[in-house]
Amino acid sequence: MQKLPKRKYVNHIQVDWSYEDMIKGFDLPKSPPDLERFDQAYFFTEGNHIIQGFLYVHEGKPVVIPEPEPSILYYANSQRVLYEILNFRTDIFNSLGLENAAKIDLLFSDFFLSSFNFIINLFASIEAFNNSVIPEDFTYRHKKQLMNRDKIQRYARFDLKMENIVPEIFGKSFVADYPAQYEFLKTLKGIRDNLIHTKNFSKNWAASYHDIYRELLSFKYDDALKSTKEYMNYYKSNWIENH
Repeated sequence: MQKLPKRKYVNHIQVDWSYEDMIKGFDLPKSPPDLERFDQAYFFTEGNHIIQGFLYVHEGKPVVIPEPEPSILYYANSQRVLYEILNFRTDIFNSLGLENAAKIDLLFSDFFLSSFNFIINLFASIEAFNNSVIPEDFTYRHKKQLMNRDKIQRYARFDLKMENIVPEIFGKSFVADYPAQYEFLKTLKGIRDNLIHTKNFSKNWAASYHDIYRELLSFKYDDALKSTKEYMNYYKSNWIENH
């Protein structure tokens, strides 16, 4: 199994001074911070790195938590279940015949749950990445509407972000340079939509969801993971970076 990607943090920078040098001559507060005024925290790590965090009050005491990049966490969640998805599918295909229906029932239930987690997390990774790269003062005109960052994140369609907005931000286009991979990511979105908005395609009285089940059985999970990594690393070099 491939190692999970290296974690990254929001506003991660390196400085040429140390924490000890910075606090010299200061009397540090001993009481808990006022979260109405201070809701962020910053960590000094090895090698004079600073990472952003946030404060959370638990039972009256502040807990300081580093703020990770969600797109990498979502991607790691998908990668984590890839191996078991492929194993479950192999076991299903090796259990052919009506006499093994009970065994396949258990295998397929486990396969479906792992596949669901994979698809949802991988698509969420792309969405989180797209939203994270929008500058605070960026605007985009779509038809007659001028959209700021908040409106883009809330209302812009997946294809509009992928084909127009993100390429405008970076001055280059993954969609134009890698059209086949983009088509694959659109397939990922289609399956994700079918899972989130599960529809009953019934005939007569019997409910049926076999179309989405068949899609999951034939989906190329390893290729989806690879295409997603290539997409994010195209815009930010080594964004998905293995240890």
